[in-house]
Amino acid sequence: MKVLFAVWELDPFIKVGGLGEIAASLPRALSNLGIDIRIVIPFYRAVRLRRSRKKFIKQFTLKYADKLEKVELFQVTHPVSKLPVYLLKNSHYMDTPIFPDTFAFFDKVIVDLVAENHLSFIPEIIHCNDVHTGLIPLLLKENKISIKTMLTIHNLAHQGRTSLDILAKIGLEKNKCNVTQWEIESKKVNFLLEGITHADIITTVSPTYAKEIMTEEYGAGLEEVLRGKEGRIFGVLNGIDDQRTRSVHLMKVKHPYLLSSTFSKPQSLLGGLNPQQKKVLDLSQKNSWEEGKKLNKLYLQKKLGLRIDESIPLLAFIGRFAPKQKGIDILHKMLRTIDLRGYEFIILGKGDLEWEERFLWLDTFYPKNVACTFEFNDLLAHQIYAASDFILMPSKFEPCGLVQMIAMCYGTLPIAHRTGGLIDSIKNGHNGFLFDNYSSEALRETVEKAVSIWRHKKKQYQEMVENALSTDFSWDKSAKEYLRLYEKLISGS
Repeated sequence: MKVLFAVWELDPFIKVGGLGEIAASLPRALSNLGIDIRIVIPFYRAVRLRRSRKKFIKQFTLKYADKLEKVELFQVTHPVSKLPVYLLKNSHYMDTPIFPDTFAFFDKVIVDLVAENHLSFIPEIIHCNDVHTGLIPLLLKENKISIKTMLTIHNLAHQGRTSLDILAKIGLEKNKCNVTQWEIESKKVNFLLEGITHADIITTVSPTYAKEIMTEEYGAGLEEVLRGKEGRIFGVLNGIDDQRTRSVHLMKVKHPYLLSSTFSKPQSLLGGLNPQQKKVLDLSQKNSWEEGKKLNKLYLQKKLGLRIDESIPLLAFIGRFAPKQKGIDILHKMLRTIDLRGYEFIILGKGDLEWEERFLWLDTFYPKNVACTFEFNDLLAHQIYAASDFILMPSKFEPCGLVQMIAMCYGTLPIAHRTGGLIDSIKNGHNGFLFDNYSSEALRETVEKAVSIWRHKKKQYQEMVENALSTDFSWDKSAKEYLRLYEKLISGS
């Protein structure tokens, strides 16, 4: 089976969010099942190949916006998965990612790749990811190319609406676009809507989210379209590369510790470590999660200027400052109403500047209880995972979420709103805590409940941590689900 995985970011070459991690991990798991899968990304100026050597394949031209555009095709081997990665370079449209031209051009180039056999690789399936690849299914059909398509919706809120002029640029007539049925008043092309309309199969990143997007509350205006595709929409829970998580833990955490009672020097991990890292791995085996968390908490408290006290509960938020999704509004309100003297909170992330200022105020007036860092800092993030007792995920909606999975790998219990992938990955009272109502009161009550268990019911807390550590979030199960759907696509069932 041959699959081309089309995506706009890929860790470690270029990573903006969780999609970059997924693009690095899912194809690797699918390859382990025997699929000939290859990845294609734009060759942005920001792409960093590091030690990976690129190979020039060919140069070709295609028409875009009534002009012939030169495209250079390169190939590189992914440093972890060892899979082939195709890089598409164009100085006008793929130097920096600018919507809509970058992605419309990217989609047209991919269709041209398979139409003209530039890759010497004809996929049976093109696996499209999110809004950036939304026009590929439509372009394949209009060019009468019989390749099956799967579209994975990572976040329905990002749809990519733009002027109808984009259709002329890619050589399509206006009546070929679904705008004739939808969004007529706005006269806009919706990239994700086109992908949903024309893809053979649609997936979302969790089973619960697949159901939620059929409702008015979570459908973002496309619920009627999605309900019309019922039976062709499937939810597959994202995973994480647990081997990578463990290796990063060894490299970035001040006091590494045993992340699982079953974890014992897997050969695949040892092969990716240098002698110093292997020494660190040996040392980590000597620290239980209890001892490791204590040492890392004391280290991080000192580093961030918090009160140095292992007996105070440490709670953290790691994520984007996106008030319409990530729940920072109810988090901020809770911090203003709770007695901060009995807690320590660490906030790591960036985004909405107004909300950054509001959290900074709390940091300023409660410097020993609140520490805010407004940036994306991978080193600090892993140190927070290792030190914290709880991770906060008050998201209003969450298609899947990776933070709660990584946190549980570290023995850090999530406190989360009951929505989307958080429902599918957290079992309330077993490996974390869920609250029903999206409100600061519900969040505060659940925080107080969780901390009370941490303080007074040590055995229950320890059992929950052990449950979290033993939860399997690897890509193996998810990859088998995708394989089943690929087979369904090819068979036409």
